[in-house]
Amino acid sequence: MGTEKAEPGSEQAVKAACHRVLWDMRPFGADEARELLAELDEHVRALSPQVSALVPELGGEDRETALLVLRHVDRVLHPDASLTDGQLRLHELAVVARALSELIVLGRRRVRGERPAGGDAENGSADAAGWLAAGAGT
Repeated sequence: MGTEKAEPGSEQAVKAACHRVLWDMRPFGADEARELLAELDEHVRALSPQVSALVPELGGEDRETALLVLRHVDRVLHPDASLTDGQLRLHELAVVARALSELIVLGRRRVRGERPAGGDAENGSADAAGWLAAGAGT
């Protein structure tokens, strides 16, 4: 949480916020938690229309993954979601934001005709779905 506010949905800002919530072991206080909630909410709201626009260009498992992630977006942005436990909401927003970000990277590769790193044609879809699977334990 620096003094400069990153543009909602920027790949590096999403990665940093998600890492802070999902992997960084340093505890954070109530003020930082509120800031992270607001930031992740902005990321999800900025990224979900981009993924929605990519859906027609995706096929097979990639398309199914994108639609699944978008259903999770609806769930985490539902007005009742703000009534849930703050830590759970932080985790859910981070997982969905990271999945959306991965789908956008995948979509860019597909549009350019690139294969995912490692040469596995389904790797991109697996990465995005993996973020949802990581959040399934909550």
